[in-house]
Amino acid sequence: MDLLAGLETIDRADGFLAYLLVFVFAAIPVVEVLVVIPFGVAVGLDPILVGLAAATGNLSTVYLVVVASDWSLDFVRRRYGDPTDDSDSKTIRRARRIWNKYGLPGVALAAPVTTGAHLAAVLGLAFGSSRRRVLGWMTGSLVLWSSVLAAASWYGMERLLRILG
Repeated sequence: MDLLAGLETIDRADGFLAYLLVFVFAAIPVVEVLVVIPFGVAVGLDPILVGLAAATGNLSTVYLVVVASDWSLDFVRRRYGDPTDDSDSKTIRRARRIWNKYGLPGVALAAPVTTGAHLAAVLGLAFGSSRRRVLGWMTGSLVLWSSVLAAASWYGMERLLRILG
């Protein structure tokens, strides 16, 4: 199933099931809040509930990644190379530049548009931050991004409907 077809299941779902699907799709590393929140609002779901479901879904798997940090770090090293060495991965190089300039707060706040929340959490650990600090910054970042995206999506859809209607 491709991503768009998967997201369309949210549009076909009713009530609680629609928000549960937002939670599930937000938990998937490729989809995350950046995709699922605008989609959920566009299909007419409540923006506050979409933001809450998406943030909670994304955070649930970010927390799992951090709790299973030994496995997560091994996975990243196999896929991208050692984040603390010179890596050929564009994603790792971008995260390292942000890390060197802004530290964990920068990596966490830029995560949804640069590396994704899951990889950002693992990179924060690889670059030397504690689990507690990574979880704190990732939680703050995802709550902020979810709130902004939900509000922007709602205001954008409201404005678009006014123009079309």
